[in-house]
Amino acid sequence: MPVRFLSPSLGGSGGPLKAHGWEVGVAFRHLGADQWFVGTDVRESAAPFGQPLFLNIDSLDVNVSYGVSDRISVTLTVPFSRGTHSRFYADGVRHKVSAAGLGDVSLVGNVWLRNPAKHPNGNVALGVGLKTPSGNNAVVDDFFQANGSAIQSPVDQSIQLGDGGLGIVLQAQAFQKLFNRASAYFYGWYLMTPREQTAVPSPSAGVPLSVPDVYSLRSGVTYALRPKQGISASLGTRIDGIPVRDIVGGSNGFRRPGYSLYLDPGLGIVRGRGTWTVNVPLRVHQNFKRSLVDVEMGASGGGDLANYLIIVGYSRRF
Repeated sequence: MPVRFLSPSLGGSGGPLKAHGWEVGVAFRHLGADQWFVGTDVRESAAPFGQPLFLNIDSLDVNVSYGVSDRISVTLTVPFSRGTHSRFYADGVRHKVSAAGLGDVSLVGNVWLRNPAKHPNGNVALGVGLKTPSGNNAVVDDFFQANGSAIQSPVDQSIQLGDGGLGIVLQAQAFQKLFNRASAYFYGWYLMTPREQTAVPSPSAGVPLSVPDVYSLRSGVTYALRPKQGISASLGTRIDGIPVRDIVGGSNGFRRPGYSLYLDPGLGIVRGRGTWTVNVPLRVHQNFKRSLVDVEMGASGGGDLANYLIIVGYSRRF
């Protein structure tokens, strides 16, 4: 499941930038997961050695956007993360591994289809860009064998800093004023990864890690609670997922396909040129699907999911 592959700033996109204007932002995301799912149900017996896993990931994105014109902008995203993964090993003891550092840097261009000056109450934007393989996708730590000795092996895919492949980012966003204080919003993002798999070994013996496609969709309504004070609230849904099969390239290798559906409440505060946002998506449904490797090996698949996310962002325009 895409607990690490997704940028914490996803869905936190602002409106059109003025020509030659700048926007600098930071976005923090925290998640913790401690339940093992297979399909739509909790099944701890299917976890390694029948014991729950504890997963914690803190991510920080630094975003810089530039308005090429009133309708076209480019955004550079530089992500950092620190993750820990705790589970039982063959020695019968719980151990924790970790990974921290720079993630996969991306650059995306965005164009609004209608002139923002003439259509302030509704617009649609399309974007395309590249995600680089700048993050280390082969971070190693100590893993413990039945005799208690430690060996160096790659950490779990969920906390690796990168996926090891060049990706093509496709995105779309839209907003439409509904009435005086309310507007509807939509944000969609899809990462295509032509590379099928890396040489990094996975938890399945003899199977390398896959480089999966990833997607995220958000939609809902925002309402200006106190317009003069710049305070607004939002409520919508969010889906984060990894497909079983990629759009381009092969789909073999180790991956954890499926999706999580969240109820996504949020709060926004505008102060001058700065904007604070806080979102706490709450998971309401999930489905961990079997990958092609799971089907071939007769495995049930599955993995950990977060009950909720905490996403805090700040951006300022210049």
